[in-house]
Amino acid sequence: MTSVAVQGWRYRMRPDDTDKLGPFDETYLAEGDSWMDASGALVLSLPYYLAKEFDKRGKSVLIINISTSGQTLQKIEDMMNEDFVWWLKQYRYKGILFSAGGNDFIDAAKEPPAGQGLLRDMAGQAQPADGYACVRQDALTTLVQGYLNPNFGAIYQALRASTKNRDTPMYLNSYETPVARDAPAIKNLVGPWLHAAYRTNSIASPLWPSLTSGLFSDIRSTIQGWTAGRTGLQVIGPTGLLTPANPASQGSSGDWLNEIHPNAAGWAKLAKVWADALA
Repeated sequence: MTSVAVQGWRYRMRPDDTDKLGPFDETYLAEGDSWMDASGALVLSLPYYLAKEFDKRGKSVLIINISTSGQTLQKIEDMMNEDFVWWLKQYRYKGILFSAGGNDFIDAAKEPPAGQGLLRDMAGQAQPADGYACVRQDALTTLVQGYLNPNFGAIYQALRASTKNRDTPMYLNSYETPVARDAPAIKNLVGPWLHAAYRTNSIASPLWPSLTSGLFSDIRSTIQGWTAGRTGLQVIGPTGLLTPANPASQGSSGDWLNEIHPNAAGWAKLAKVWADALA
């Protein structure tokens, strides 16, 4: 038996290349950011490792992946009718694998100039005892209530309005907490993300662990909040299984390929958790 994760555009152009590997017992649709798309040039992402895990378990599963690295909820919502809704019309899925919200938080933290985004500008100020005190709570409220919640609501409504998938469950990625460090995906081009945001806002490095922990707690609270009053939503993670990276490292370390994405070993650990949940 074979399980396959295929990019949506490739499956759309040449479905027979994938279908000949079937028949598939279950089909999933993966939508979202780099946690569903790709960790880096040579290390793929959750759907790929999830397909490998299904293979080990003797299951024949197709995962159609329409995710895009760097994707935010706003971009997904803007492109919803062109991509997400189109795929909802094509097939009946066993589940929707969804990862979004993390990039929105990170982009808000990186917002220039200093102090104008999610983080306070700490230049010339006394550093607090807890790094989370560097978060601007007014900006956090605006981000979550005025932006993330409405955008997710639109995506959820599109799913529930679809004829073929009105009852299909959606599985939400709640992310694992990374270590802020100077470890880009592509040097001088993509990342680092948290490291850059913290430096821009003159936040002392001893505060970075508590700040990162607080931010990712907010991300998870936001995602968990999406389940309130809605049916067919399940949050997966955080697992706490990943070995943290060395803060001084600039490449793959522990179970992390770069600052915010797992490496192959990390994905393999998470794929087991997701496979259990989908079962």
